[in-house]
Amino acid sequence: MEDRQDFAHGPLRLLAGAPGAGKTTLLPHLLRAADGLVVMDMDELLEGGALIGVPIARPEARPVWPAYDRMWGRIVTMVRRAGHPVLLLCPVPDADELAPGARWDGPVRWGLLDCPDDDRVRRLRERGSPQEWIDGALADAAQGRSLVPTVFDAVGGRHTELAAQVLAWARS
Repeated sequence: MEDRQDFAHGPLRLLAGAPGAGKTTLLPHLLRAADGLVVMDMDELLEGGALIGVPIARPEARPVWPAYDRMWGRIVTMVRRAGHPVLLLCPVPDADELAPGARWDGPVRWGLLDCPDDDRVRRLRERGSPQEWIDGALADAAQGRSLVPTVFDAVGGRHTELAAQVLAWARS
């Protein structure tokens, strides 16, 4: 981000997950127990997969994703420069995004929300996702597993317990 300044930033925790991992399902459980931690999901600004009418949440929108990511970078920076800790639910990163200072200022830690591939496929089929999107989600999940060592398993409907585990990690 070109307008970075020397502010004391609150810590940032990024909980990545491929489509179907359970980020949206987990969000209300995280919010109920956040207790001062600012919890946001990168999908929260979208209406029907679009931002001000521009499709974002589709594979063919890939050229727009860097601008959307920069917008979220600015939103997170505004919250963090006030000293607030942030937990941001986001897509699986590319390897270059994990390098210190590559995208985010200050203390940053990554975690991965994951589920077995057969659960992911079932969840995405229930949403009506086409096979090409499902294939992309499986590739994203494999990439996340190879890049992010801290993993939270989203299986079995234990949302409150999972939220407590994620929040403990986010506060540590």
